[in-house]
Amino acid sequence: MGYCLIVASAYLINFFPSFFSRVLIVLPLLSIVSLFLVLTGKDGLLPVFIAILFLLVAESLSEATPDTAIVKEDVSMLHGTVIQDSQQRSGRKSGFRIAADYACDAEGNVFSASGSIYVISAPADFYYGDEVNLWGNFREAVFYSYSSHLERRPALSAIRAMAVEKVKNIFRKYGDAGELASLLVLGTGSDGRFALTDDARQSGLSHVLALSGMHLAIIAAIIGKPLEYCLGHRRGRYTLTAVLFLFCFLSGWRASLMRAFIFRILFMMEAEIEDAFMLSMAFLYCIFPWSVVDIGGLLSFISLGGILFLSDELTKTLRSLLPLPHAFLLSAAASAAALLFSVPFTLSVFGGYQMWSIVTSYPFNLLISLYMVLSLFTVMLPVLGNLLTPLYLLLEKAFAIAGQAELSTELISYLVFIAFAVIGVVVSRFMRSR
Repeated sequence: MGYCLIVASAYLINFFPSFFSRVLIVLPLLSIVSLFLVLTGKDGLLPVFIAILFLLVAESLSEATPDTAIVKEDVSMLHGTVIQDSQQRSGRKSGFRIAADYACDAEGNVFSASGSIYVISAPADFYYGDEVNLWGNFREAVFYSYSSHLERRPALSAIRAMAVEKVKNIFRKYGDAGELASLLVLGTGSDGRFALTDDARQSGLSHVLALSGMHLAIIAAIIGKPLEYCLGHRRGRYTLTAVLFLFCFLSGWRASLMRAFIFRILFMMEAEIEDAFMLSMAFLYCIFPWSVVDIGGLLSFISLGGILFLSDELTKTLRSLLPLPHAFLLSAAASAAALLFSVPFTLSVFGGYQMWSIVTSYPFNLLISLYMVLSLFTVMLPVLGNLLTPLYLLLEKAFAIAGQAELSTELISYLVFIAFAVIGVVVSRFMRSR
C-alpha cells in the first residue's frame, strides 16, 4: 500500500499539483479513515503517514511554485538563492535553479517574489546556497539572464566550492574521460554536453550517467566491508554514513541521492521498509522543499516503488522461466520492476522511451559502476586517472553503437508490453502451482 501511495504521490505532484491544495477536503477524510481503522483494531498509522506526507507536499509545492507580485514580462532583475548548481549547457550557457526572494522592474521598483525558477545565463559557477542577482527577462517560465552577480556565498557553500574545484582540476587533465568522471562523482562537468552524453541520450541510457541511489550503493559496496573490518561493525557503519553524507554534500544535495541517503538512515534504525520509504519522502520535502519539483527525485521514488513492490515476484517468475544465475535474474527483475512503474512518467516528460535500453541497461550499469569506482580512487590517487582514458574510449564506442539502435516506443506500445508482462506473470504462477 505504502509503495503504491508514494508512486501515486510522485505522479500527482508532477501532473496534478493542484490536487494537493485541497487540504480542507482531504484532511477530514483522512481523519475519519484513521479513526475507523483505530476503532476496528486495525493499524491507524498509515493514514497518519498519508496526512503528514500530504501536508508536507502541499507546503513544499506552495514554496516551489513560482510567483511574482509583478507581471513576468515587466521583471528585469531577480534576487534569489541558488538551489541547484549551475551546469554548463551547449552554446556557452549555464543553467541553474534559484529560490526567488524579490524582483525588480526596469525602474528599480522592488516587488515580492517566491518559488523555484529555472535560469539560463552566461557561463557562471554558482553553487547551492549562493545568493545571486540576475538581470534579464522571462520567456514563459524560464528566466534568461544576460548578466549575473554573486552577492554572497555562505561559508558551507564556499567550502564545497573549493572542494569541487579541486576535484574538477584533477579530472580536467584527462579531457573527455575526466569530464565523464566529474559527471559521475560531482553530478556536473566542466564543458557541458559532449559526444558520449549525446549518444547516451539517443540510446535511452542517459539515466545510467545521472547521480542516483545506485551510486550510493556502489560506494557502500566498495568501502562498507573494509571499514567494518578495520573499525568494527558499529564504527564502520557510522563512518560509511559520514562518507555517503560527504558525497551528497559534494553533489549539491541532489534529490535522488538524498532520498537514498535518508532511506538508508531509516533502514539502519530498523524501520520497516514500507515505513522508511514513505518517511524518506516526508523527510526529504521537509528538509529540501524545493526538491518536490525535481524530476530526478520524483523518478527515483517511482522507480524504487516499483522495485520494492514487484521485484520479488518478478524474480520468482524469471527463475521459473530462465535457467540463469540468481544475481543476474535479481538485477533483471529490479530493472523490469522500475521500468513498469516509471515508463509512463518518462513518456509524458520526454515524449518517448527507447525500449532497447531494457536490454542494454544491465551491461552499461556494470561499465559505469566500474568507471565511477575508478574515478573515486583517482580523486585519492590521481595517477590512476591514466586508466580512465582507455575505459572511456570503450564506453564511447559502446554508447555510439547503442545510440544507433532504434526501438523507441510510445504509450500504446508500452501498454502492449505491460499486457505481455502480466500474461507472463500469470503463466508463471500457473506453472508453479502445478
